[in-house]
Amino acid sequence: MPGMSTGMETSGASAALLLAEITLFWTVTVLHVLRLLSPARLCDADRLEDAGHVAMGAGMTAMVFPGAPSTALRVMAVVFAVLAVAFFARAVHRRDSTGHRDQNAAIGAGQLAMAYMLALPAHSPTWLPAAVAGVLALCVLVHGQRLIDAGRRTRHGVASPGTNRILVTLPHAGTLVTTVAMAWAVATT
Repeated sequence: MPGMSTGMETSGASAALLLAEITLFWTVTVLHVLRLLSPARLCDADRLEDAGHVAMGAGMTAMVFPGAPSTALRVMAVVFAVLAVAFFARAVHRRDSTGHRDQNAAIGAGQLAMAYMLALPAHSPTWLPAAVAGVLALCVLVHGQRLIDAGRRTRHGVASPGTNRILVTLPHAGTLVTTVAMAWAVATT
């Protein structure tokens, strides 16, 4: 991805593209922070999922930010690996709907992809970036379904009257776009 300080740079990246990436990732982070602060106004509030998305947005922002110290990025890679394990465990142990299990697995896969992108192993097998991008493409499908479900809930009155429609749908759209950006970044390295 252009501007990534983890060695995933694209030569000749424009400042406008870098600014757009930082804006996207930071916006997704802020939207999920707003969701964390107002769970009573949401029909689909899940604080742990939103916290995972906050970490993802902040990590992507740090990754593309010019001059981010590589040591800090590598420490973040370890944190994301731990978060991935936590979300995978949550997906396995969820007893409610399959959608929530799928969402937690998708967040876990995204966290693991972040760990990979931040660590950026120098001698990884040539098939690994394609495999990570493929898993992220599956995550896009899960996030897309979550966005569709959120839109249906708010459109068809399933959500409670005080529900903030923007905080129900827009963060899911941002997560979808961020996951697409991650898949693209990994696939093109």
